[in-house]
Amino acid sequence: MTQSRLHAHGLYRGKGTRFLLYPQSPVLESIHGPETVWVAHAPGLIGPGPSDSRMYVVDAIGKNEHYEYPFLPPWRGASNPPVRPGPDGHFDHLQADTREFMAAHMYGTLRFTLDVWEKYFGAVIPWHFADEYPRLELVPLIQWNNAHSGFGFIETGFWRPEEPDPKPFCLNFDVLAHELGHGFMYSLLGVPPADRVNAEYIAFHESASDCVAMIAAMHFDSVVDRLLLRTHGNIYLANELNRIGELSETEQIRLASQSLTLADVPDLRTPLDQLSQPQRHAMGQPLTGAVFDILVEVFQEILVREGLISRELDDLSRQDESEPDEEIVQAEFDRAYAGRGVQFKRALLDARDYMGNCLAAAWRMLSWDLSYGDMAVALLTADRQLYGGAGREIIIESLVWRDIEIPFRSGRQTYRERVARARAGRW
Repeated sequence: MTQSRLHAHGLYRGKGTRFLLYPQSPVLESIHGPETVWVAHAPGLIGPGPSDSRMYVVDAIGKNEHYEYPFLPPWRGASNPPVRPGPDGHFDHLQADTREFMAAHMYGTLRFTLDVWEKYFGAVIPWHFADEYPRLELVPLIQWNNAHSGFGFIETGFWRPEEPDPKPFCLNFDVLAHELGHGFMYSLLGVPPADRVNAEYIAFHESASDCVAMIAAMHFDSVVDRLLLRTHGNIYLANELNRIGELSETEQIRLASQSLTLADVPDLRTPLDQLSQPQRHAMGQPLTGAVFDILVEVFQEILVREGLISRELDDLSRQDESEPDEEIVQAEFDRAYAGRGVQFKRALLDARDYMGNCLAAAWRMLSWDLSYGDMAVALLTADRQLYGGAGREIIIESLVWRDIEIPFRSGRQTYRERVARARAGRW
């Protein structure tokens, strides 16, 4: 199941331009400061702003309203001077939490995420607005309690801006990567006519964008190392990886690891005007959960194949958290992980790249009039084309457990049988 492993964190070490990035929200106790990363462009190719041929930062002054049609880029008001690189062409000289650092952090995070996913796609991901704007405008700080992407821009406000010490979203890797994910989906799927936008399209957008953020974060060695040190490979436990857009030690925007099925969220056929924003986000969670399950199941399958855990432990780990076997499961993972951290990490990186490659290939097969069933077929097709169908059963069982119907050629009877088998073997 292994293809060439991607290490974007150090992929351009010695060749790319250095930035200091927080791999996850700096409010977390486990994050002790920003880390050095290298993005694809060589020193000297990223200009003041920072800026390059694909995106640029404008640190707007007095921008109290977020972009909304017909108010669109470019920003024509006052702005702070563009952040300049150091004499060596790098941007890792900036003092954390200054406005200059925040501008560079926003650019660096989005450039890093773009590098990761263009490696998976094996090609440049064009902007959907390229005919109107050649570059994506990044606005790091506006007086707003949200972040969003749109036609030619990504802009970020603050979490709880009314508090004395509001937290800027431009320092939250997950939030930024999620917003760039929306840009990817607009480019890959196309933009539906206004009267054809439906709940399923919006829910898919949210799920795919969460997956973009989750896989990108896994390209920080520190994230993977912390994950394994805390869980010893028992990744179904609550952890930083499956908490998308963490806002504090106990709050996050969404969870990748959860037990939601389509039966637990509003019907995907519900008219958009009858759904609140939280409901629209919730409708994407079953698909995100299925992708997370596939990632974990592939990871554990690799562990079993490599003789690092037993098949019995693999099966036992799927029990509900309320089951009395939880402590037994963790004890078995602790025992299996002892002295084998390097092998566990190698398996997790292989699972990450399997998931990234399959998602990239699947998304390229879809268009804006998609259904969750189309995504299911696309994932199975990607797995078959890239990995010879090695993950087929994992994908099927993960999707059908979430009530995501797969349009098998053999008809609904086979689907129902697979649902029953999947539910019997999980939680």
